Amino acid sequence: MAILSALARSVLRGVLPYPDLPRRIRVRRTARTLATSSLLPRDEEQVTGEHFARLALLRLLFLQRETRRAVRMRQREAAALLARTGIETCILGLWCLLIPGAAAKLRASEFKTGAAMLTFLSGTGLISQQLIRQAVGALGEPQSLPGVRTMTEQIDKKTSATLAIHLYDVAYRPASQYFTHATNSALRRHVTTDYGYKSRPANSWVRRAPVRLVDACVGVLAGAIANDLEVPGELFVQYGEDHAKRVLPPLLATIGKGMGRQLRWSGIVAMLNEARATRAYLAGVGAADTPEEREARLRSMYDSLLIRLEISDVPPDAFRPVVDHFIAVALVEWNDEQPHQLTQPLPGSGEQPTP
Repeated sequence: MAILSALARSVLRGVLPYPDLPRRIRVRRTARTLATSSLLPRDEEQVTGEHFARLALLRLLFLQRETRRAVRMRQREAAALLARTGIETCILGLWCLLIPGAAAKLRASEFKTGAAMLTFLSGTGLISQQLIRQAVGALGEPQSLPGVRTMTEQIDKKTSATLAIHLYDVAYRPASQYFTHATNSALRRHVTTDYGYKSRPANSWVRRAPVRLVDACVGVLAGAIANDLEVPGELFVQYGEDHAKRVLPPLLATIGKGMGRQLRWSGIVAMLNEARATRAYLAGVGAADTPEEREARLRSMYDSLLIRLEISDVPPDAFRPVVDHFIAVALVEWNDEQPHQLTQPLPGSGEQPTP
């Protein structure tokens, strides 16, 4: 049951308060000093990736303050959008800092968007679109920036780390799906549990997740800049990691809220008692049973959970691979905890027991 324990710890970290005001004040003050420690060159060509990273850090500090303000005022939609902007700013700053040639590509991308931003002039009949492109093209060859996912992969490959990808997968992509873009998931937030309509969308994230995401981004980017400048950055690194592991994914929050509404307190207590009984069975009573009998006991627990949840709009085949995975993991854990017995193969594996 280690997988369930790990899931429970992740959820608790994501929803419980995490008082960190003194360290946050120290991080913000030091990060602002780090970002403004040198002037921006007047010559645009001399603006390096480090300068862009500093600017990104300044914007992140602003977004951090605005996100906290939105959360305090219970403007949850605004907080989610601000946090999503924050992680995109963090990734861009890291990309400019770590990837050679990124600063030049960022400048050249403005030439492409500049022509598009001036398109409204052609509609007035005062100037043609061709003339706009010609004028903007004189500034330099336009380039397109890589996607945010590509930037993130390049960052992690450069640093041999996984935190940028973790934040992208945990928060950026889901926040885009639920809050930024007009997707099926975003539209269905306006559907009630009894398939009616509501003007105010369902909140698909926990209240504290946006601020923890932006806090993590500030620590990650400030730590990278400090490392590049060869100044102490342990404060930023630890701050970023501590808050990153407390960012609960929107999908997990949505599922948890749905389960809470369906189970209520009595159902949750009943499921916890059943899980405790199953764990006790695997620890002692079921030690002499066959692998098939232990699997059947585990499967009955998950089947009971699905029945209590009354999920009718998702086909059973969508749950079966997930349930099979959890059962296989639980049986492997049980075998690992029984070194004095013959290790039994999983049902259907075709392997022979090994001493």
